[in-house]
Amino acid sequence: MDKYEDKARSLKQSGALCSNAIFDAFKDELKLEGKPPLPRSIDGKCGAILTTEYILKNINREKYIDEYNKLFLDKFKYDKCLDLMKNDRRCSDYVGLSSRYISEILNKED
Repeated sequence: MDKYEDKARSLKQSGALCSNAIFDAFKDELKLEGKPPLPRSIDGKCGAILTTEYILKNINREKYIDEYNKLFLDKFKYDKCLDLMKNDRRCSDYVGLSSRYISEILNKED
């Protein structure tokens, strides 16, 4: 587990929304401003997905959004919050995967 995933999971387990947990894990280092999208605010999607897409756009890595969405769907089968809540997974799993993915993208040379 890398430092971003660890921080995001910890924030989520402390009661933060999935979107805030990811955003707050990266905001200082990436100098993110504003607020992350709220969970379910766009087509009922999971806040982890919405925030990951938001961050990738903000760091000019939009080209990885489709790859990320495919990875998420392959792993968890759904992208809508209400469907994911029926899974046997926890929100911290969605936060963990998403944070780890962003971290991997940051380490790629474009």
